[in-house]
Amino acid sequence: MPAVQSKNQAEDLTDEKRKKMATTINVHVFLSICQHVITLQSEVMLVRELCKDDVAATAQMLSNSSGLIGLLSLFVNQAGGKLSDSTGRKPYLLLGPLGNVIWGLLVCSYPQSKAVVLFCRIARSVLTTFSNTVMVSAVMADVFSGKDLAMASSKVAAVIGVGIVVTPIFETLILQRAKHPRYTYLALSSLAAVHLLYNSTCFCETLAAKPVCVSRNSQLAALNPFGFLSIYTRGSQLLKRLVTITSLQMFLEGKNLSDIVEIWKRSHLKWTIEGSRNFVVTYGVLCVVAGALLTPPLLSRLSARNFTSLTNHTNALGFFLRGAAERSWVFLLAMLPLLPGVNGASASALKALSADLAAAEGFGKGEFSAWTNNLRALSGSAAPVLFGQCYAWCLRRGIYPGSVFALAGFIGALLPEALLRRVDADELRAAEGMAAAAIQPPRPLAAPAAAAAGAPREAK
Repeated sequence: MPAVQSKNQAEDLTDEKRKKMATTINVHVFLSICQHVITLQSEVMLVRELCKDDVAATAQMLSNSSGLIGLLSLFVNQAGGKLSDSTGRKPYLLLGPLGNVIWGLLVCSYPQSKAVVLFCRIARSVLTTFSNTVMVSAVMADVFSGKDLAMASSKVAAVIGVGIVVTPIFETLILQRAKHPRYTYLALSSLAAVHLLYNSTCFCETLAAKPVCVSRNSQLAALNPFGFLSIYTRGSQLLKRLVTITSLQMFLEGKNLSDIVEIWKRSHLKWTIEGSRNFVVTYGVLCVVAGALLTPPLLSRLSARNFTSLTNHTNALGFFLRGAAERSWVFLLAMLPLLPGVNGASASALKALSADLAAAEGFGKGEFSAWTNNLRALSGSAAPVLFGQCYAWCLRRGIYPGSVFALAGFIGALLPEALLRRVDADELRAAEGMAAAAIQPPRPLAAPAAAAAGAPREAK
């Protein structure tokens, strides 16, 4: 078991340093989301072209590749997250942009090769998710704790919204002028090069402990993609329940539904490139408003249980409404109830609480971030395959395909809500109080020896 961590590293940072680090994190997230969104329409168009305009085949190819992305992420997230507790965070923050420079150039050069397009889609998603989501979670846990961590996460959601607003405009301009989706991948490489330069020069290491030699046993443990099972074998009952709830909520992340939504807009709502762009921009604006003005007050005023329950209900309403009819106004109306818990924001309170609880129980921050993101990767692996196959099955059997959105609402909102109701209220309040007071057990005297033996080491 990792050495029990000392008092939160965040307490050793001045407010000025914390604000500066928050700005750096936000810029990193913004550039990452830009690289993801800039091919939002182009990737689907390119795959549909490779499938000779077969909508069902397109949905299956996209969903199956997304499933493979989730499985590969198990290995990358686990190994990288574990090693980052020893070697530092910064090297791994450079992997995503470096990879995107390469993948963008490859697709731009070989757009007619199904193998190249799918390989680059898979590699790009795996490395971008690790370099952004996994490492950002670890960095934020280094810098923030308690409700500060939840608030910082909500502001990151607003930054994601800004990226969603800005990037589709440029993608649409490229598609209109270049007349082929391959050229958006050239823009992807350019963005990634800027991102790589920024991270190299502006990102400071947040793991205060000096890098340590990692033992052979620790290296082997880092390669175990099922290391997240340690949460269920070594963690408290409360921690296990919180992690399970947030993992189910991740089924509703935008990336898990983006392919189905894009197909729905094009094939069922009959939207054009410009119409799709306008929706994404409007959606991004609302995400910014929600992340900056709606979610933070809810997080500060509501308990973790009440915030999570509220957003579970609004998500369920939004997803059941989203596919209720093949009407643009119904699809647009569904955006409103989704706002408080959009794109995984419903998990904000419990994720922050579980991170503090895990630190108190002795798990390494990078390691725990990798484990929870591996569970997220499992959700991200299962969700697109499940939704894509469900959509294709409904289409071929003559069943209303909008049912896929109701399925998403059940798995990602109603099921987590049912599990939340089984969590003891007093136990949850006690955990919230501990996080607010930043109470952590003292580091045992044997910690240095444990670190030398390969256990992750945290800053004092």
